[in-house]
Amino acid sequence: MSSKKFRPIILAGGSGKRLWPLSTKEKPKQFLELFGDLSLFDLTLQRINNRNLFTEPIIVTSKSYLPLVEESLDKTGIEVEKIYLEPESKNTYYALALPILVSIELNRSKGERYLAMPSDHYIPYNKSFYESCSVIRDQFREDALTLMGIVPDKASTEYGYISFKSSYDGLKQVDSFIEKPNLERAKLLLKQPNTLWNSGMFCFEGNWLKNEIKIHNPKVYSRLNEIVSRENLNEIYFYPDPKEFSKLDDLSFDKGFVERNKNNFVVTLDAGWTDLGSWHTLSNLQKMPEHGLTLYSEGLYPRTEKPWGFFEVLLESETSKVKILSINPKQKLSMQMHERRSETWYITQGVATVTKSDEVVELYPGESIIIQEKEKHRIENLHDEVLEIVEIQTGSYFGEDDIIRFDDMYGRQDFH
Repeated sequence: MSSKKFRPIILAGGSGKRLWPLSTKEKPKQFLELFGDLSLFDLTLQRINNRNLFTEPIIVTSKSYLPLVEESLDKTGIEVEKIYLEPESKNTYYALALPILVSIELNRSKGERYLAMPSDHYIPYNKSFYESCSVIRDQFREDALTLMGIVPDKASTEYGYISFKSSYDGLKQVDSFIEKPNLERAKLLLKQPNTLWNSGMFCFEGNWLKNEIKIHNPKVYSRLNEIVSRENLNEIYFYPDPKEFSKLDDLSFDKGFVERNKNNFVVTLDAGWTDLGSWHTLSNLQKMPEHGLTLYSEGLYPRTEKPWGFFEVLLESETSKVKILSINPKQKLSMQMHERRSETWYITQGVATVTKSDEVVELYPGESIIIQEKEKHRIENLHDEVLEIVEIQTGSYFGEDDIIRFDDMYGRQDFH
């Protein structure tokens, strides 16, 4: 049984585009204080504050996020090994490969083990997370990548899937990776045994990863070594040369390494994990008060009653507005269009029947649709369950009087 610890590599450079306008380029999802005065990044730092399992973490982020990172480090009291400040986003391959090469150059990575983890995922049950890490530690494979997989509890199109071979061991050998499926495929995957969601977290041995990159991607290996050779490696802050860094192609670690690697294992993580990567998952977590999400609270926002249900405005700026729509069973909004705004609808509960111009589609939780300016549209709830939608308006004017109504079952001619 091994007692070696993991060095976390925390990826904190993402821009969280799927939760716009809540998450912005200036302050993305991982730095938003969604849980009282704590952000997902704060919670990630707290999670790896376990000296039995982890050494000081490496943080990889954008140089523009350094003030946000330092604020969280002050708040949590976590000390770090090094902070990598990327001059531009080049995806996750280099965010993981570069710290490994630097650590080896500093002679600190002889047999060192790493845990790569996003900073914008939510894991409420840290004890279960530690248990999964302990399984990986105790059965560690030095010649393989070991991922953390989540047992699916619904047919989701938001995650990639991992298929694994049956085994009584804690570590299961990966059989194949499955791209984010459409809803029909997701329903089939939910029924299949030995299938997990891919959490995006994984462990590996540093020298092994370096050698694999050198063998299978020698051009990238050479270019990264060129970047390493130009910097002072002993500083806590690592600023890659912008000119050299810009020469790198955009490449994800999943595409560039994981899916090509022939020796992958997976361990089950049962810790309440969610990547909070969409308005659908965010809205679902909001409905469970035990998690303490403070995005919005019942009664905090004025509720506007409508014949079909109600809406609440969550966020509003000069260029966007976010609303929650709750549509009662067998009800529908008017057929209408807007002159000065477009709308994106994210289904979070129920089944929506959407008319868009001359097209009629059914949308399920996790799916979305965009309504352009001056495009006729309607949404209706033909089912017995309340329909909930997050509506994001984008444009120059968001008043309720920007409606041209064509048909309304309630006899209204102004304002939906």
